[in-house]
Amino acid sequence: MPTMPRIASRELLTFLAVGGSGYVVDVAVFNLLRAQGALATTDPAWARTVAVLAAMVVTYAGNRWLTWRGVPAGDRRREVALFVLVNLVGFGFSVGCLLVSHDLLRLTSRLADNLSANVVGVALGTLFRFVAYRWLVFAAPAPPPEPRSPAPTGGPRVLVVSASVGAGHDGAADELARRAAAEGYAVDRADFLELLPRGVGRVLRSAYHLQLLVAPATWGWLMPRLGGAGSGPAALSARLARRGLLAACRPGTELVLSTYPLASQALGRLRLDGSLTCPVATFLTDMSVHPLWVAPGIDHHLALHDLPAAQARGLGAAGVVVTGPMVAPAFRPGPARVGTGPRDTRPRTLVVAGSWGVGDVARTVEDLLATGLVTPVVVCGTNQGLRRRVLGLPGAVALGWVDDMASLMRSCDVVVQNAGGLTSLEARQCGLPVLTYRSLPGHGRTNNAALAAAGWAAWAHGPRDLGATLLAVLGAEPPAAAPGVLDWAALLPAPLVAAA
Repeated sequence: MPTMPRIASRELLTFLAVGGSGYVVDVAVFNLLRAQGALATTDPAWARTVAVLAAMVVTYAGNRWLTWRGVPAGDRRREVALFVLVNLVGFGFSVGCLLVSHDLLRLTSRLADNLSANVVGVALGTLFRFVAYRWLVFAAPAPPPEPRSPAPTGGPRVLVVSASVGAGHDGAADELARRAAAEGYAVDRADFLELLPRGVGRVLRSAYHLQLLVAPATWGWLMPRLGGAGSGPAALSARLARRGLLAACRPGTELVLSTYPLASQALGRLRLDGSLTCPVATFLTDMSVHPLWVAPGIDHHLALHDLPAAQARGLGAAGVVVTGPMVAPAFRPGPARVGTGPRDTRPRTLVVAGSWGVGDVARTVEDLLATGLVTPVVVCGTNQGLRRRVLGLPGAVALGWVDDMASLMRSCDVVVQNAGGLTSLEARQCGLPVLTYRSLPGHGRTNNAALAAAGWAAWAHGPRDLGATLLAVLGAEPPAAAPGVLDWAALLPAPLVAAA
């Protein structure tokens, strides 16, 4: 019987041989489309896309019937869907390298395009694909997971579906779950990424995290191309999550609340085909509404403000209601001081960049220090590399993960942020002015534009504007922000009798 090292060696060698065949197809098609002639295209990203699609056909056939021929196929549609998903993520390595080289560094020769896309990008994508193929795509399917943290009590239930990508979606879900419990519901929680087949959620989370840390500009390029309800990402995620979502909906579930767009797409399809009979509501956690947020079949779309509500209606959303932000009650105005570091007489500026600490945060801190107006207090979240950089900047206070953000906010005078997410809303509830600076691309930029249009945040567009904008927000009246209100009866087909 072959030993595990021999099996792994055979798999690796066969995988590389199959990958080599795909690489030949990839490079040949790419250069054919970049060459002069009838098939030529001047868009290298488009040529790259066509080349990768051709190579995917070759590599799927080779890996299915050669590399992992002894592994039972199981659900072939699931396997193909996972294969496509893994290759899309692997494709992102190649396209990201090409975009950095061609568009950011302005290295536009054919040689530079080939080196960035077909050497560096392909090498990174190949390593990722082998790991994902072996332990995810060509592996026996896992049993459907149990919903996260089910409530033990009986009676009417609410299922709250979020996703562990950063903390914004989970933060809104936490508050919705708290309010549902206060209304007398038994609350079940589910992480959409954990409801996907084994390993898919981890791949998506890690790829998104890596993209924001290493090449955030590529997210700005990718986001407009993701499409809406009829797009590939929506259809694929709905198919992959169907089994897990149905398992998460326990008997007695009277309402499902989603705070994540791909979860809403999957839930909407379950409503349309009759598999899910209870109402489903999407809580739009963003101030700007990407088409993926709006799903046919969803009964209610709950918005933070009139601006996202209007955007949702324009995209065809049903049951649009403005509820306001869903922010924990701990975020309220009031005096509090915590020991965050050396004190001085300058106003404290709380610098936040999400739970992952992404974006051009160190330069933001340098620019704030250069104004001489404030003391930056920087929440680095899980990004230890960022914390080390900030610790090296005299005059700044570097914090890691903070459990009590409400008290920390009340110890500061202004919040500087880059994503337009949950922290911006929490700051307003604490009575703090919010300033946007060095915005993240993609939905960060659209969220921040909506915050500015709503009057919920000021936006300094560069170092020249920063000092004046800081003085303006520090001299203004604290924002008055009412807590969000959710009419549970309006979401249900029948009124709920609260549990005793």
